[in-house]
Amino acid sequence: RWLRRWTPADGLVEPGATAREALQAHALSARSYSPTALQLYAACPYRFFLYSVHKLAPREVPEAIEELDPLQRGSLVHEVQFELLSQLRDAALLPVTADRLRGAQALLDEVLDRVAQRHHDDLAPAIERVWADGVASVRADLREWLRRTSEDDAGFVPWRFELAFGLSRRREGDPNSVADPPELDCGIRLRGSIDLVERKAGSGIRVTDHKTGRVWFKEGGVVNGGQALQPVLYALAVEKLLPEAKVESGRLYYCTAAGGYAERVVPLDDTARRSAATVAQTLAASLEGGFLPAAPAEGACRYCDYRAVCGPYEELRVTRKPPGELAPLQALRALP
Repeated sequence: RWLRRWTPADGLVEPGATAREALQAHALSARSYSPTALQLYAACPYRFFLYSVHKLAPREVPEAIEELDPLQRGSLVHEVQFELLSQLRDAALLPVTADRLRGAQALLDEVLDRVAQRHHDDLAPAIERVWADGVASVRADLREWLRRTSEDDAGFVPWRFELAFGLSRRREGDPNSVADPPELDCGIRLRGSIDLVERKAGSGIRVTDHKTGRVWFKEGGVVNGGQALQPVLYALAVEKLLPEAKVESGRLYYCTAAGGYAERVVPLDDTARRSAATVAQTLAASLEGGFLPAAPAEGACRYCDYRAVCGPYEELRVTRKPPGELAPLQALRALP
């Protein structure tokens, strides 16, 4: 791997006939992908290959938790949001306005207590006080999220929650979910679950993906160099699922104090559509050509699950390789 040329030791490079034949089943036209899987390609093509094709994952060791980790916290927040919004819709209490806020927050407390108890039974926390503090933090975040929602004057009304498509197994979601993955105009067959679809008078649609961590999406970004695809791809998916509606934008909403309740709105315009097409064309060519090497973006190895596979030096090694084959990848990473 330290040679100054690409070899099969660098990942999926120069595959044989059998490997190429097997790879055909993973072409963009042959199977569906989630935005999470697709955006791994820009971080590192080999990470995408290990995750999406080989489906390698860290071995899970059951153990009693001591505190809510980011994934557990995110799961708790999303589950509460889904149940709360569903109940508010059924009671004709959407959108949440200033007049309805107190009642919505009381219902939020009830839903959170119920969902947290389910998670408590599943996770068996080792230290009850730490668990209680974690739930209290989630409660504060969600109450503030509701308050800010009541002040949103954009005119959008929550409409669909956990709208899923292309998923054979999923938790309870919107009854309008579909089993088949929509095929986007850029050629991607997409699967996933959209946290929130909102509409306003005139059939305008806003598609939102809730985030519970820190803000990493740049202001004015579209696909963030191919590493943040949910806003654009989810908006394009809703456009296919609801052809009668006009999808205005995709949005990341950082709905906790960790993200400062920031939002990143990506208009579904020509720039967004061209960016999606570039992502699809670049990835399709790599899959067809069988070229998915370990070529990490700067800093991508730091928190990668596959460091045990590659070792710690891939960012250094890739600087020794001929750059020509990576030109399409670098062009993708240069997208706003």
